[in-house]
Amino acid sequence: MDNTLSRREFLRRAGMLAASGAAAPMAFNLSLMSEAAAATAPSDYKALVCVFFSGGNDHQNTMVPYDLKNYQAYATIRQSIATPRDKLLPLPGLLADGRQMALAPQLAGLASLFGQGRLAVVANMGPLVQPTTKAQYLSRSVALPPKLFSHNDQQSFWMSSMAEGASSGWGGRIGDLFLAGNSNAALSCISVGGIGLYLSGKQASSFTVGVTGNPQLLWGSTNLFSPSYINELKVLMSTNKTNYLENEYVKVTQRGLNTSVQLDAALKAAPALSTSFPAGNSLADSLKMVAKLISTRAQLGNNRQVFMVQLGGFDMHDSLLAKHPPQLKMVNDALMAFDSAMIELGLQDQVTTFTGSEFGRTLSSNGDGSDHGWGSHHFVMGGAVAGGKIYGRVPEPIIGGADDVGQGRYIPDLSVEQLAWPLAKWFGVPDSDRYLVLPTLARFDADALQIMR
Repeated sequence: MDNTLSRREFLRRAGMLAASGAAAPMAFNLSLMSEAAAATAPSDYKALVCVFFSGGNDHQNTMVPYDLKNYQAYATIRQSIATPRDKLLPLPGLLADGRQMALAPQLAGLASLFGQGRLAVVANMGPLVQPTTKAQYLSRSVALPPKLFSHNDQQSFWMSSMAEGASSGWGGRIGDLFLAGNSNAALSCISVGGIGLYLSGKQASSFTVGVTGNPQLLWGSTNLFSPSYINELKVLMSTNKTNYLENEYVKVTQRGLNTSVQLDAALKAAPALSTSFPAGNSLADSLKMVAKLISTRAQLGNNRQVFMVQLGGFDMHDSLLAKHPPQLKMVNDALMAFDSAMIELGLQDQVTTFTGSEFGRTLSSNGDGSDHGWGSHHFVMGGAVAGGKIYGRVPEPIIGGADDVGQGRYIPDLSVEQLAWPLAKWFGVPDSDRYLVLPTLARFDADALQIMR
């Protein structure tokens, strides 16, 4: 029997619950059948939080050349979409070749964390099959990420090292190794508005939570996720079925419902955070829920958790100067509030937050915006980060140079795997399991980024 097709048919017939979006993965997660784990249960707490910028963040206006020579080169190429130099926030220190970089004016909080040594920048990172030069790219003498510059395909490759249609991501594969160490294995990998692939492992699965916790789904006057309805559903689902697969679905559904009830009770019992998260900021709403979920770690018995949140709207082919600064302001304010919440919880050294995006943008302007690029710059934040430093090599602002495959699309110097490995190692993944989490890591210098303390 084709279990994949059977699952699809089951979910189709379960349309009422699937309509809730956030609740369906809780109740119908086939991956929860297996709770095997390879790692020894840790006694401390650690969490990884992936903040994904969907659409391809314009990294060229996120971190900008600041020394006069390179700023002028950047401004000449970017023309009307260049950020004025007198608005930029110069970062302390110089690159190895003497260049100075700056952050966008909307990122004042992150610039401050960089100065405190609690935030680092990873320069020119992106999806790679193997280290690639411009000559190799032009001759197609090396394998390239599938459908390069495509949103869906590069999102998939960023999260899984595989083309669209992949079944597991490296966040979920990290989670696989720690399932047995968590009392509630279903809550090892949690998405709050994120993309499920990143958090799907071989055994672990993405448990989706809304920004307000468990949703309310009304059918007439009945709340389908009220305690009374869930109890009735449990009774209904406890009836023995004649079909083996149906019985397995029943077990999984019961487990999902139980987890949902436990989580809801834990969130209601959790003390309110005094940290103020900005209103009208969807990323802040998601990170506020992550903070609440982390605050329930002891009650629910979870020592290792991987989270993902997402902010869309970065595909800016036009109106870049109108659209991008507000996006960066949302990112800054949300991350600063989340950092404050972790300090309030006393977990600033035990939670590491990092950004991702399927690709960066072109250095050249298309007149009012920028187009799909390749390599991009990203942030890593937390007390365990060896911050105050730009890791990797920042390409020079040159069109047609050694890094450019067209319009200022930079070939990444660093693969996503080269960031994923130090994060996984800090999280507790043993060296012997590195290829379980990152099967293609052997193609790259695994120790290129000494980014964690």
